Amino acid sequence: MDHFTLELAREAKRLELTAGGEDNDPERLLAFATFVLSELAARGLIPDERPAIGCWAAPRSTGN
Repeated sequence: MDHFTLELAREAKRLELTAGGEDNDPERLLAFATFVLSELAARGLIPDERPAIGCWAAPRSTGN
C-alpha cells in the first residue's frame, strides 16, 4: 500500500467515515473531499485553482 493511500485511510478514520455509509455526516464528507482534492493538487495530479507560490516547494516533514 502506498503512502497516499495510508494518508487517505487515516483521514477517513479520523473523520469517522465509512464506505457506503448512509449515516456519514455531510460536513465530514466535505472535509474529506477537500482533503483529497488538496492532496491531489499538491502532488500536481489535478489543477489548483488558487496555487500558493512555494507552498509545496519542499517535501513534507513526516515528524512533528
